[in-house]
Amino acid sequence: MIAGVEKALEGKSAGDKFVITVAPEEGYGLRDEDRTQRVPKKYFQDGDKLKVGMVTVLKSQQGMHQVTVVKVGATVVDIDANHPLAGKTLNFDVEITEVRDASEEEIAHGHVHGAGGHHH
Repeated sequence: MIAGVEKALEGKSAGDKFVITVAPEEGYGLRDEDRTQRVPKKYFQDGDKLKVGMVTVLKSQQGMHQVTVVKVGATVVDIDANHPLAGKTLNFDVEITEVRDASEEEIAHGHVHGAGGHHH
């Protein structure tokens, strides 16, 4: 959960309704123009099917990364590795329907698990 939403939920109770406005710094961060680059098509599973605006996965030595396609050339792709919501102010309408304590497993994993446990 992004920091701005988490902060806004603190101290709230079941039945509370409110609007949250989250600045980029407490959401998905500011845009970083250094996170745009030109990459050979061979690093994409679907390199020949890429179109501007698509979100795809780039395989690198550091693992898999979600990126947005900015430009497609014959042998290279210009990508933006910023989160699609980076640099944006986010607005949420929230209604809290239930509040419960976190389980020991959720605390150990650092995130909420849905009904039936976690699936990761």
